[in-house]
Amino acid sequence: MLLNGEKEGRNKLVEYGKKLLETGLVQGTWGNLSIRLDDQYMIVSPSGIDYERITPEDIVKVDINTLEFEGALKPTSEKSLHAGVYAVRPDVNAVIHTHSKYCSIFAACHMPLQVEDPEVMERIGEIINISEYGFPGTSQLTEHTLKALSSACGCIMANHGMLCCGTDIEDAFEICGLIERAAESYIDKRWDVNHDGINNPGSTGQG
Repeated sequence: MLLNGEKEGRNKLVEYGKKLLETGLVQGTWGNLSIRLDDQYMIVSPSGIDYERITPEDIVKVDINTLEFEGALKPTSEKSLHAGVYAVRPDVNAVIHTHSKYCSIFAACHMPLQVEDPEVMERIGEIINISEYGFPGTSQLTEHTLKALSSACGCIMANHGMLCCGTDIEDAFEICGLIERAAESYIDKRWDVNHDGINNPGSTGQG
């Protein structure tokens, strides 16, 4: 749902930027987030400012179509990625890009995520697609990410991290957490199996 005003949106981005940091979905100044104001404008996190220090006044208003922005601070370098999502997904009103620990493993491996928990699967789907690689901040990155995202709620960006979207910032944040936990669960299950096999090898001695 669209917010009642730009002021509320700015406060929400500050709040959820801190939540991303607190939950380990981002570190330092990595990642970025945005909220759609209307069909023409979005507000996005600024470039290069730690989430703990961002104020509502630091949030940058950007034209979705031209990428022109207001104010002295530069918007995130991934502004075109956020704008691209809003341009093709009228159902989306918030976008979050993270560099979370477990999804970054899938990103480094260029591997899609198989969601294995049936309840989580109902919320985010069975497969979280992996995009082809695109250099950060480029139109190629936007193109590849939008293709992997399609109509889903999120995707993994090769060598880059994760992108999630939702009907509002709360929804997008929840989806980020679900995808990251699904990635953690997938890895932990296989680590446990392999680790047990190393520590408890089958006996090959004679009886």
